[in-house]
Amino acid sequence: MATALVAATLASQQASAQIGAECDRECLIGMMDAYFDALETHDSGRLTLSNDIKYTENGVTLALTDGLWNTVQAQPSYRFDVADPVNGEVAALAIINENGNQNNMSIRLRVENRRITEIENLVVRNITSGGSAGAFVTVERTEVLPIFNRIEPEDTRVPRHKLQEAADRYFRGIESEVTAGATPFHPDCQRMENNSWTANSPDGGSNEMAKLDCAAQFDTGFQTIVTNIRARRFPVIDEERQLVYALGFFDHAGTVPAYAEPSGEAQAASGAFAQPFSFIIAEVFKLEDGKLRQIEAVLTTVPYGMPSGW
Repeated sequence: MATALVAATLASQQASAQIGAECDRECLIGMMDAYFDALETHDSGRLTLSNDIKYTENGVTLALTDGLWNTVQAQPSYRFDVADPVNGEVAALAIINENGNQNNMSIRLRVENRRITEIENLVVRNITSGGSAGAFVTVERTEVLPIFNRIEPEDTRVPRHKLQEAADRYFRGIESEVTAGATPFHPDCQRMENNSWTANSPDGGSNEMAKLDCAAQFDTGFQTIVTNIRARRFPVIDEERQLVYALGFFDHAGTVPAYAEPSGEAQAASGAFAQPFSFIIAEVFKLEDGKLRQIEAVLTTVPYGMPSGW
């Protein structure tokens, strides 16, 4: 059994290496360039696609003539790419213009033999998702935070499996309601969601939770409001930049009567948190010295328990 498992693992690594040899980082970023060009012109025919191409938007399988393909009006005003030549995948977090609406989105492309075989979009369509107490500070920006594109010194990097493990420990920490001590947070960890600071906010704002750093937030126990994190995937990993692009669902069963405020006082669950719903989420983690230093996410509400489509 062990021999078979090792053989299967080696075969998987060899297959990934073959995919990576066909399309390096520059090639993958070029595929994302072509994708946005095709979206802007509403013409998927401009892309080099496999015959069995699969496309989803917020977990729903669509034709390449539907959804975003009819509504995108321009190139993204903000775009942050993560490329993984080993796995043959590239992802982006972006802000796009959909008929005048500035919407946050995530895109994942899988490339084999220089053809796109999978397209997975997550779009936040300016529909109030509710649930967060207080006002977050939304940042107007066009530039990616420099830390994300920084290539880390080789002697400070951790390998692929450790990068994935760190990202998964973040999810496990939320799901299991552990304290920050079990999650590898960097002391300067910050988080941004849908272009708003939600942890260690440099801009203040009226949301007390957003002023806390990542570890301090975990130590309040606020994460009890999330009852399950499922369908976790880690399809794009950049070892040079120590980045992990992850996908999954944050389920809220509506069964938690209260959650913690930064003061430690209990806040009764109300509104969205008093009923079942899920967030579909795409999240990028930047590690520094093996610890979670910067987090950026795109998420939107979907029906409770909805499958990913993948």
